[in-house]
Amino acid sequence: MRKVLLISNRVMHYRVSLYNYFHRRMRDDGWDLFVRTDELQKENPYPLRFDFKTIPFQFAKYKKEIESIRPDAVILFLHLKDTIIWPLLIWLKMKRIPVIFWTKGVNLDAPDDKISYALYRFMHSSVDRLILYSENELKYIKGKHHHKVSVANNTINFDDFPEITKSKEEIKKELGIPFEKVVLSVGRMGVGNLRKKIHHLIEIFQDTELNGVGLVIVGSGVSSDMQEKMNRNNTIYLGQVHDPENDRISKIFSMADVFSIPGHVGLGLNQAFYFGLPVVTEEGGQPPEIYYLVNGRNGFIVPNNDLNELKNKILYLLKNEDIRKEFSDNARKDIKENASAEKMYHGFKRSLDSLM
Repeated sequence: MRKVLLISNRVMHYRVSLYNYFHRRMRDDGWDLFVRTDELQKENPYPLRFDFKTIPFQFAKYKKEIESIRPDAVILFLHLKDTIIWPLLIWLKMKRIPVIFWTKGVNLDAPDDKISYALYRFMHSSVDRLILYSENELKYIKGKHHHKVSVANNTINFDDFPEITKSKEEIKKELGIPFEKVVLSVGRMGVGNLRKKIHHLIEIFQDTELNGVGLVIVGSGVSSDMQEKMNRNNTIYLGQVHDPENDRISKIFSMADVFSIPGHVGLGLNQAFYFGLPVVTEEGGQPPEIYYLVNGRNGFIVPNNDLNELKNKILYLLKNEDIRKEFSDNARKDIKENASAEKMYHGFKRSLDSLM
């Protein structure tokens, strides 16, 4: 059995579920998965079925761990600001241990930063293989390195979500949601609520003419100032939702009609599509997951900071049930085809197999 060691910064709960899936599939293909990190998300509800340890980011400790495991390949899932990446890379190259860099290609929050881009180019040339989040990031990799690239479409494990048999109205009654139509926004909203641009939705819903339409926000990072600006007649903030069986969050998605994060959509888009929710968002500053959104097919991408068009597209989907149903069917079909855990795993498998 060959060994692959994945070294990561903070491991989020949704990654644990994926790594459990990868562990099982890798064993089928002759690989043992080891994961080492400096931190595991404390709210993680999933069992750790793979070999896992938390180790502080100190080079000497990771050198010792690598020498103990003796991996056939190492996957670095680190930011360039995680300074341990640099001595690790140099040492692994000296030891002739194949190195795979799992990356977005550049810092997508600052793709034009010349120093950052130069460091990423150095990584592209130094490592043996690259795993990208989507095909969109291939443009950041020089052609001479394209032979190193495998694409593993970034996703979550849809097997984690239970089947919801209750109707929208039954779920709304259970959750205390009084709205006829629901726009849902779920995510880690971030400091100042700026990255996700949740303030754009809050501003739209200050309009009292949205008869029967309500906004439901779920997630951390919505500041007290932003909460004070919410129109309590049509906006409900549920805060963070943690349920190990994913029952409550699945019900929340199931009772909604349209999903919107105006800014950085992230994996919330995957989850929305899985539950058949069309997504409306804005151009600019989007992560790799935006690759799954086909404008006019399973959602809309409106001009950056155009709140009128954001509102218009949301209302268009809510008012035109046939179109919304078409978008909903497309969303669920597209995400299953393009972003299953199995498809993501095959991106990793291609990278590992090419090394051997």
